[in-house]
Amino acid sequence: MDGVIFKQAGQYAMCCIETFSDDLKETLRANLTRICHGADQASRSMVVFKYAATLKSFWDRYSTKDQNTRTGMLGELLAHVVILEMLDDFDVVSPFFNMEEKHIRKGFDLILYQPSSNEVWITEVKSGGAGTKTSCAASKTMLAKARDDLKGRLAESEMNHWLNAMNAAQKSINDKKTYKESVLAILGMEGDKAYGNSAVASDNNVVLVSVLFNDVSHQIMETSIADFTTTLIATPIFKTVLVLSLHKGTLQKLEDFLRTEAGC
Repeated sequence: MDGVIFKQAGQYAMCCIETFSDDLKETLRANLTRICHGADQASRSMVVFKYAATLKSFWDRYSTKDQNTRTGMLGELLAHVVILEMLDDFDVVSPFFNMEEKHIRKGFDLILYQPSSNEVWITEVKSGGAGTKTSCAASKTMLAKARDDLKGRLAESEMNHWLNAMNAAQKSINDKKTYKESVLAILGMEGDKAYGNSAVASDNNVVLVSVLFNDVSHQIMETSIADFTTTLIATPIFKTVLVLSLHKGTLQKLEDFLRTEAGC
């Protein structure tokens, strides 16, 4: 995409959104219904699943939240876009919207499926500004928080995380996709382990995502993300990991775009 720099090296990837370009806007328009509702729901002809209605629903949810939650919502939205557009090995099999309430999804942020390996990847997204930290330090702090949160959640005897994930996948995956039952079976097995108090984080593939909103002239150095990834791989917390570092100057242009598109 114009204005977006992306690089993947082994088990980490970096994406810098240097400008909120027309290309990125068109990508958001093209993918918003799929991101928010999932591929299955977005393929339906009802007005509620069309772009205009989806925008309104997104803005209704977004506009009532505090600033921290708004930052998290926009960070997760960008993570959806980048994964869909840049990580060809993965399909997103969970919708952004939580259908039960007007809030971001509880449990796991995104569920990804890798058809080539028949593996499910649990994804955690942390978003925020740099504050008094450097871009490198802020990004590593968010990645560490994503790591620690998932480590704890994946080891919990909490079936609802997996039931929510299965429900999300059920709504998201188009029925024409042959891997639908594979995804549900994998998530179901993890739910069984949670019920049997045998859940461990090391059974799971994970994607840790940091979304930094900070002046892009203050670059995130590749060595800092590479070092974090190397250290993480050396510690057997998870089965397999992918680290994704996103960097955008501010969230204001993205917020303004969504507000204007929604007519608010």
